[in-house]
Amino acid sequence: MLNARIPWQRLYKYLGVTLDKNLHFREPIARVRKNTLFYTARLGAMLGRKSKLSRRNKRTLYKMCIRTVMTYACPVFAHATPKALHRLQVIKNKFCRVATDAH
Repeated sequence: MLNARIPWQRLYKYLGVTLDKNLHFREPIARVRKNTLFYTARLGAMLGRKSKLSRRNKRTLYKMCIRTVMTYACPVFAHATPKALHRLQVIKNKFCRVATDAH
């Protein structure tokens, strides 16, 4: 642009997803994990064993709060390492166990 030099950057944030030089997606997955844990902690009182919510309502909470955070930009994570994706799966499984009293 007008013969101006554009400096190289190691990280670039685009539409809420941070892209690094080698496309490892460690930071975006860590951010998704952090947000998911935050929402899970906030919803903990409504999901506990003494909760009066039905499983259907708990599933609705999951779909509205947790799944939306986890699925935003998920096509980008298709090339992430299995270990990184496993970390997200663990959080999802914990939420489901708490919501269904299966622990």
